[in-house]
Amino acid sequence: MTAQEYEFYELGPVWHMCSNGTHQYAIFRNRDELIYGMNLVALTASNYIDEMKMLTFEVMSNHFHFVVACKEELLKQFENEITKKLHRYLAQQNRVSDLKGFSFKNFRISDLKYLQTVICYTNRNGYLVDNNSTPFTYPWGANSYFFNPSAQWEPAVDISELSIAKIRSIFKIREYKGKGNLKFLTHKGYFSPASFCHIQLAEKLYRDARHYFSLISRQVESYSQIAKELGDSIYYTDEEMFSAIYNHCVKKYDVKNPSLLGRNDKIEVAKMMKYDFNANNAQIMRLLKIDERILDELFPKSSSQILKKDLR
Repeated sequence: MTAQEYEFYELGPVWHMCSNGTHQYAIFRNRDELIYGMNLVALTASNYIDEMKMLTFEVMSNHFHFVVACKEELLKQFENEITKKLHRYLAQQNRVSDLKGFSFKNFRISDLKYLQTVICYTNRNGYLVDNNSTPFTYPWGANSYFFNPSAQWEPAVDISELSIAKIRSIFKIREYKGKGNLKFLTHKGYFSPASFCHIQLAEKLYRDARHYFSLISRQVESYSQIAKELGDSIYYTDEEMFSAIYNHCVKKYDVKNPSLLGRNDKIEVAKMMKYDFNANNAQIMRLLKIDERILDELFPKSSSQILKKDLR
């Protein structure tokens, strides 16, 4: 048994919790609301500090990702607490309807390799929708603390040093009963994920920093499989997409340049890009050098897309 396998075994049941963002309205629409989302996670996690190990999480504009180790019965309690506090917060802004249909799906993580992939998938989720971020700089999650010692040097204040009024203002609550030693990042406005997430424990699941970087930057095919399970709409850069189809073409067609495939093989790869990796017609055309008319026949544009193009 490797050191990483031992750490996984010691965790007990591990879960990927994800709220469905496919048809969910925007919950956090600006910086202040995203700050509340971060503090909401900190508050809820602190209430389960003795029963749940949060390995990482990500706050998106309309959904959450959590990777946690705990007994299964705690998942619903955690979900209910997040939902209840979020409902109260939106009610204060007359936005209760924005939470319609909000719910979580929970997926049991059965082996070490899958856990490694899910952590990386979660930690890179934000950068896929934020063109100004990388998996190491997206500010609304625990991702930037992985294998980044400098993050531990951020100026922070222990929650015990904050006034009751300040704590109430941060969490938007009347009474605070949380546990743990949360550290408030004065320059960011939210509590440090490193003070309630088990970052060092999560890092031990990888051989080293290089192993983590390799997985978070190259494992495109595995991320696509997770996205399908969750119903996520995930998008890939041209470089990531090319890496995926390059490997496929070498294995299946013994061709290293996808644009040199025959017509029928190109169509088959185009379908894989469309349905497995959520590529749009323009991206498929760029990487496969396939005629736009063929793509329009294979994947017809919706009427709204056509109208938008005609109005330009």
